[in-house]
Amino acid sequence: MRVSRFAIPPLRDWALLGRPVGEWLYLAAMSANAVNELRNVMPQGSLPATARAVAAGQFLIGATSLGVVVATILGLRAGLRLLWLFAFAVCSTVAIASMSVTGAPLTDVALAVLGALGISSAVVWYGRRRLHAAITHRLWPAVLSDHAAAADAFVADVGALTPAQWLMRPNPEAWSPAEITDHLARTYSQYAGEARGKNALRIRLRWPQLWLARAFVKPRLLNGAPFPKAKAPRALRPGTVVATPADGVALFRATGAACLRDIGLLAERRPYRQLVHPYLGALPLYDMVRFAAQHVRHHHRQLLAVVATHPSTERPDVNAS
Repeated sequence: MRVSRFAIPPLRDWALLGRPVGEWLYLAAMSANAVNELRNVMPQGSLPATARAVAAGQFLIGATSLGVVVATILGLRAGLRLLWLFAFAVCSTVAIASMSVTGAPLTDVALAVLGALGISSAVVWYGRRRLHAAITHRLWPAVLSDHAAAADAFVADVGALTPAQWLMRPNPEAWSPAEITDHLARTYSQYAGEARGKNALRIRLRWPQLWLARAFVKPRLLNGAPFPKAKAPRALRPGTVVATPADGVALFRATGAACLRDIGLLAERRPYRQLVHPYLGALPLYDMVRFAAQHVRHHHRQLLAVVATHPSTERPDVNAS
C-alpha cells in the first residue's frame, strides 16, 4: 500500500515553537486557573474561619499553578514539588468547601473530593511529563559533559594499568579492574536496551524502602556521595572479562557510546521518559545520565584502590591509551 508523504502526524507529535501543542494548552489552562484563583481571594472584609481556609487554599492553588507554569517554561526542578503541592491544595480546598456547605450529604462531599483527586492526578501526571521534558532539554549538555569527564578519567587510569593489575583483586570479595570494566559495560548495555524498548530491571526494594532511598539516598548519590554497599543485579554482574586493559578501554568506550546514543535518541523523541534503576526506581533521563557518571566515578575509586594496594613497576601496555 502506498503511503502519502503528506500524511498527518499523530496529535502527540504536533509542535509549536519547539513545544507540543498539548503543552501549550496545558500551560494556558494552568495560567487561567492561576488568574482565576488569585482573583477570587481578594480581601472582602471579615470572613468566617472556613471561608478564610477556603480563601487560603485558593491562594495556594493559584500560586502553585503559576509556579508550575514558570517552572515548565524554564525547565526548573522546583516545578515537580509544586505539582504535588498543587494537588494537595486542590483536594484539601475542595474538601473544606464541600463540608462547609450547610446540610451537604456526606456522599456529595466524598464525590467532590474524588472528583478533585481525579483532576489533580491528571494534572500531576501530565505536568510531570512536561517538566521532565523541559528539564531534560535544559540539562542535557551539562549532564553529557559531566559523564564524559568521568569516563575520560576512568579510561586514563585503566589505560595505565599493567596486565597483572588488570586481573588483580584487592581482596577475595572485591572485583578486579577487569571485572569492574565488564560490570560498567553490562550496565551501559542494559540501559541502552531499555532505551530501545527492551525489558527494564526489576526494582529490588519495596515501597517504604524505595521511598526512603529516593528521598534521602538518591540526592546524595547524584551529588557525588559514596555509594552504599549493595549487590548488583545478576544481569549486571561481571562474567567473562576481556584479556587486557586495552581491550577493556575499547569495550567501555563502545558500550558507553552506544548507551548514550540510544538514550540521546530517546531524549529527542520522548524527553519525558524514565528508565528503571534497581534501587532508586524510575529515573528521568537527565538523572539517569548523572547517575551513570557517578557510577563510573564510584568504580573508578575502586580501581584506584587496586592500584594503591598493588603498585607496579612494570611498563604499562602502550596500546591501552
